[in-house]
Amino acid sequence: MKDKRRIYKIISFLLFLLLSIYSLANEPLSPFNSNHSAKNYFSIYIMDRGQCVAEDLSSMLLFYNSTLDAHEALKLATIYIEEANKEGVNQDIAFIQMCLETGFLTYTGTVSATQNNFCGLGAVNKHIRGEYFPDIQTGVRAHIQHLKAYASTLDLAHASVDKRFRFVKRGSAPTIYDLTGKWASDQKYAHKLEDLLARLFLIRNQRASREIIFNF
Repeated sequence: MKDKRRIYKIISFLLFLLLSIYSLANEPLSPFNSNHSAKNYFSIYIMDRGQCVAEDLSSMLLFYNSTLDAHEALKLATIYIEEANKEGVNQDIAFIQMCLETGFLTYTGTVSATQNNFCGLGAVNKHIRGEYFPDIQTGVRAHIQHLKAYASTLDLAHASVDKRFRFVKRGSAPTIYDLTGKWASDQKYAHKLEDLLARLFLIRNQRASREIIFNF
């Protein structure tokens, strides 16, 4: 019996190792010549259907901010997916942008946690901290709507809660690369988003590897 358990552990470890290597060797790339997502490839298009589930998104958030409550992280990820799907926005992009703007919810910048402002809407400095939203759902909805304003000319599915929606040139930023100079002045902004997308999909692939081993 002990020998069988030892063999099982060795096989499981080797399988995990092989899948991890496969995951790293197949780091997701953005489909520049496609207007839709392909399996294991992240999309750079804002108006697209993201591939990550709530567990993928919350895993990334918890990986970079272990002080968060796991239940709350999963709840936020679920809200992002729900709101993004309503507007046809890529939840993968929206969520990693939230991670970038809030420092994985550490709020070391201008915006505070009490604002429920997950993307720095209207934030300029410590004197102009940006918009305040009554709850998490409304704050996430405003973020999604603002992304849609940049990426599309389509009407919103819900009444606008984004007070800055009218200031955006509709459809001027269909991809993450178009957000530089529009959403943020940081010339490395798009590259930071791309890097976070790559990290997200590595975490996603590693989660899938662990699930395979668990069900082995």
